[in-house]
Amino acid sequence: MVFGVFILVAGYTMLHHELWADELHAWNIANGSKGFFELIRNVRYEGHPPLWHILLWSISAFTNDLLYVQLFHLLIAATVVYLALFKSPFPLLTRLLIPFGYFFIYEYAVLSRNYAIAVLLAFCLCLVIRKEGRRSAWLYYALLFLLSNTHILGIILAGSMHLYRVLLQQERGVMRPVLIRHFLLGGIVLLPAAWLSFPPSEGSLYFDFWIDKWKFDQVPITAQSFLRAFVPIPAWWEHSSWNTQFLLDLQREHRYLKFITPLISLGIATVLGGLLWKNKKCFLLFLSNTTLSFVFSCTLFSLGTIRYTGFLFIGFLVAWWLYCMESLPEKNKDRIVNGLLMLQLIASILPVVKDIRYPFSNFNKVQELLKEVPAGERTTTDYWALNTTSAYTGNGLYCIDLQRKMKFITWGHDYKIMSAIPNRYYAGVKHLFRQEGIGSVYMISSAEPERLLNFDPMLRDSFRVELVDQRIGAIEKGGNLYLYHIQTRR
Repeated sequence: MVFGVFILVAGYTMLHHELWADELHAWNIANGSKGFFELIRNVRYEGHPPLWHILLWSISAFTNDLLYVQLFHLLIAATVVYLALFKSPFPLLTRLLIPFGYFFIYEYAVLSRNYAIAVLLAFCLCLVIRKEGRRSAWLYYALLFLLSNTHILGIILAGSMHLYRVLLQQERGVMRPVLIRHFLLGGIVLLPAAWLSFPPSEGSLYFDFWIDKWKFDQVPITAQSFLRAFVPIPAWWEHSSWNTQFLLDLQREHRYLKFITPLISLGIATVLGGLLWKNKKCFLLFLSNTTLSFVFSCTLFSLGTIRYTGFLFIGFLVAWWLYCMESLPEKNKDRIVNGLLMLQLIASILPVVKDIRYPFSNFNKVQELLKEVPAGERTTTDYWALNTTSAYTGNGLYCIDLQRKMKFITWGHDYKIMSAIPNRYYAGVKHLFRQEGIGSVYMISSAEPERLLNFDPMLRDSFRVELVDQRIGAIEKGGNLYLYHIQTRR
């Protein structure tokens, strides 16, 4: 009955969910790549392993309908919940609470990204990690390889689960040379994903990008990660409440919270460690996943979004799964875990309700705006709206920023070139007018007028820029669309 309710709620919410930029970005790369090896080359610039893109590429082989992406993702999310309900060793109440937590029914279910597939593979690993025999070993390493190829944080989770496996073998009396061999084999299995996540030197996400972007703020943001992961209750008073946490949002007005929230986060981490302390293998799995995630957050991109910190929650849940496989949890520990899951359930209510009532993004309305372009007029887009126009029209448009027609974007050298162009909107419009001998163009953008004109004052000073129409009110802050008419001044 709980499984059925989950399918109904998640499915109904997904039918009302409008895909946003990151969901469309992955789809465009998969759909626009002409073959498997071209897909892998394009994904290299993304800074993530390619498994999700490969799955999307397989879907694009027989359809261009984005609904199939959502249905496929719902199948993944439903399988995750099925395993938690029917195959996990958790006590009954814990199993009944898990499906309706924030990550399981919303962030990793309704939003079609590469996170749910990581959770599914982690849960599958839980089912085989303690089994012995050659066939089980082959299955274990295959699942480990797949998990590592879902996400950079999936590599960390996979490595932490492999540490558990090695410690388990040591506990069973396996000889040291065999332990070393298995430890090294795990490292070899994880290497391809690590290599594929390392962008080429000409890519925009190479080391210099992260060095330039690094800020000391990443350290306190990392310190608040457990608060985001285990109390993801959004700032309910904001319309754009997705990816917010109410206490962290209140810090803007109440500065004293900046000192309290890290302490709450540390307290949560300490409690979680205490729950697992009795089983050193599970504790070290949780500790290694947390430590490596924190190192990654402090040095590269921070765990500043709830979807990233969700891997801390999944890491604990995996450790708790394996803990419960070995011993029945004490009642007080059981109550604490269920209390945390209740917070997850509370956190899921507002996002689900809002996604049903309001547009998550307005990108699916791009065709409505395009119909307002008079016949015979030139239609273009900018870099940030290119994903939208390509996904919902099936064709590439001329990109003002890059001064050429494109079907999808990557974090390759194009972004570097574009970022280096001063007043790139002005330069792009001027180039197009001169090249085609026209004096009028329509442009789709996700930038509101004030932001667009302040970003490129020369566009405002040199051309007439008129807002023709807009689709606003999206939950996701960058999910609105604007249609501009740009003309030469007469």
